[in-house]
Amino acid sequence: MAKFSLNFYLLIGFLILTVITLVLVFTLSNKSEKNEVDLPSGYKYILYWTPFWWHTDFLIGFGTEPFKNCEYKNCFATNNKALKPVEEFDAIIFHASIYKPQTHGTPSRRTPNQIYIFCNVEAPAYIAPNFTQFNSFYNWTMTYRFDSDIVSRHGKFVEENTNYSTPSVGFFRNKTEQIAWFVSHCDTSSKREVLAKEMQKFIPVDIYGKCGPLKCEKVQNNELSAPKCYDMVEEKYKFYLSFENSLCKDYSTEKLYNLLQKNVIPIVYGAGDYNLSAPPHSVVDVSDFETVEQLTDYLYFLSNNVTEYYRYFEWKKHYKIVPSSKACDICKKLNQPLDQSVYEDLQGWSWGKSNEICKPGEHLPNIVK
Repeated sequence: MAKFSLNFYLLIGFLILTVITLVLVFTLSNKSEKNEVDLPSGYKYILYWTPFWWHTDFLIGFGTEPFKNCEYKNCFATNNKALKPVEEFDAIIFHASIYKPQTHGTPSRRTPNQIYIFCNVEAPAYIAPNFTQFNSFYNWTMTYRFDSDIVSRHGKFVEENTNYSTPSVGFFRNKTEQIAWFVSHCDTSSKREVLAKEMQKFIPVDIYGKCGPLKCEKVQNNELSAPKCYDMVEEKYKFYLSFENSLCKDYSTEKLYNLLQKNVIPIVYGAGDYNLSAPPHSVVDVSDFETVEQLTDYLYFLSNNVTEYYRYFEWKKHYKIVPSSKACDICKKLNQPLDQSVYEDLQGWSWGKSNEICKPGEHLPNIVK
């Protein structure tokens, strides 16, 4: 039998590895091409052009999963810009609070039936890029405002009978503290800090976070208060200040909906219609009072009357707080006949033609002045 040198075996091994590598490259390349070709037909494809803050899935999700419980299920969401030619996506979502063409780029091609979606959940008085550069760029809006094409809020309420039962009198009596507030922005256009300080002259307000002496745990890698903090509020406090940093049309933060799921009464201060934002008789609205003293007198009345206090939880028998349905709303709207709408004056839509969307300075409510 012939004897072969070590070099011969090394050469044979190298050739075999080369063949295997070429086969793998061809297979993966062919698979990538096949994935582009074999994407399910009849689906609506949604591309996240930017992240939503640090969330790459826009807090919606990837693939078909976000739409599995929707009326229309034929949608697919991704942040993979190479999944298919960019002009073939049915909709592209941009996070307007961070989107900068020079940083994130702009789609290279655009077809007439493609929808560009303006997503923004911050009030313009708080985060306000110059939206004039995007006039005639966006087709739909997806914001907290109820006049958006797609309403995207931190929560909503739906009518549904539940098994809720009013807590015991003992639960009420164990609430030994009056008002809690988690807050980290201490100088705001709404001057909510001024209102809270004035309230402290009449009723105790315990302030947690950067703006007060008390602390409660944060969600890891986040500025939001941990769930256990809301549990603590429910156990100890009768009220919570759900005060907005900006008095802008329809604007409300996640804290309102976090508190509505607890047995605590939110005290709200904002420019929205709380008949739309919150269930019936679920909040104490600052705008219903002329003076801080009138407001705090009413809070003391509730604080000392278990029957009247618990009336603020009766809604829980007939309504539920649920997450936003923006995924289903996007998919439904993409399945409807498309009109050729475009926001020609995005700055005007965001602020109002006469800057009436937000109330700054001299236009704040009298109770703050």
